[in-house]
Amino acid sequence: MGLVVGTVPATPLQFSVSLAPGQCVQLDDVVVAQQQLPGQVGVRTAGVVTNIEAVHEGARFASDVFLIDQGALPAEVCEVAEVTVTRVEPEVYVPPLPGARVSRAVGAQHDPALYFDEMDASRVPVGFGRDGQPVFANFEFIDGTRGAHVSISGVSGIATKTSFAMFSLHSITSRGVLAGEAHNTRMLIFSVKGEDLLLDYANSRLTVDQEARHAALGLPAAPFGNVRVFAPPRRGDPAGTPDVVARDRAVSPFYWTLAEFCQEELLSF
Repeated sequence: MGLVVGTVPATPLQFSVSLAPGQCVQLDDVVVAQQQLPGQVGVRTAGVVTNIEAVHEGARFASDVFLIDQGALPAEVCEVAEVTVTRVEPEVYVPPLPGARVSRAVGAQHDPALYFDEMDASRVPVGFGRDGQPVFANFEFIDGTRGAHVSISGVSGIATKTSFAMFSLHSITSRGVLAGEAHNTRMLIFSVKGEDLLLDYANSRLTVDQEARHAALGLPAAPFGNVRVFAPPRRGDPAGTPDVVARDRAVSPFYWTLAEFCQEELLSF
């Protein structure tokens, strides 16, 4: 893919790569630098592309681009990718030397670069990277073993965060990471977006390509099973039927206050 540049300082935590002719990378691509240290085994430094810059080498002013385009000023286009280190094997923290070869992390190099190989049975698929490779989260940082938090950010109002949250819950229930606790696990979802969160309905627009992408993550392209939905009762309805329009099954009423609950329980006797 390219070589570690010598014009920008390389550190054990960050380095820059000059791309070879005909090569390109994008943000979030995973790469690996290889180098041989004197008297030691080879060191493999893996990282993620966090920035890319393209410049004209030989130009001094911004307006020189027109002279270069006309062939009146010699210059070369150079692309440099900034890489943030994610893993070093073995753990000899030295900077990659200028001229060290850098390649994309593919095949057996990809999972170790992002520590996926150390997650074992706790791997939860959360989607695909920009390189098309599966990306995983460590369930031990979700279920409380070593942490219990998930932060989801995104554009507001277009259901991206909600969709990812539902996808993450589907991954957790489908991949077997709950193990012996699966029968004791319940997920409570408070929907504030109306009745369009149809977790137990199959997607009528699912394509063959989308099914294949689910299969690549080891997930079934199917709705949640064993779902119970609760909605507030219709106001003024003595029967207490749930106030819904779109749903036609598996809906039970819930009660806004303890007084309403007690009143309904007394009426049921």
